[in-house]
Amino acid sequence: MTTTGTTVPATARVELEEVIAPAGGAPARVRIAPTGTAYRIELVLDGDAGALAGRVGKRISGTVRGRALRAWHATAGGCFIEPVWGMPRIVQGRVLAVDVQSNAVLIELAVPAWIEMESSQPVAQWQTGDMLNFYVESGMRFTPAA
Repeated sequence: MTTTGTTVPATARVELEEVIAPAGGAPARVRIAPTGTAYRIELVLDGDAGALAGRVGKRISGTVRGRALRAWHATAGGCFIEPVWGMPRIVQGRVLAVDVQSNAVLIELAVPAWIEMESSQPVAQWQTGDMLNFYVESGMRFTPAA
């Protein structure tokens, strides 16, 4: 991985509020709560829902990943996820690291998240510390740490 910036934690430490079983063709999801925030973020679960069921109400670690539809430099505001409760649609955060090979950036939202950019928008144009705003594709994912 080719990155710019210093080594930063890419793992989210959150409280697991709920494991939502797959239903009607929808994949299993988790509802996580980042410490010190009002966020209740629903993410598609990459992993075994049964294995996480016993961890509800406890702190867990994992990686958050998503795909941006289009990103812009933000000139005002802070880091946020919209909506506060549910699956993310609009996010804004600071670039923590840039992975040129994967065309992805590590963004500090309420949790650190790796966001893959569309091919027409190379990540080499951004630097650590830049503030980006973008819509994300439905289905941001959470992969629990082993």
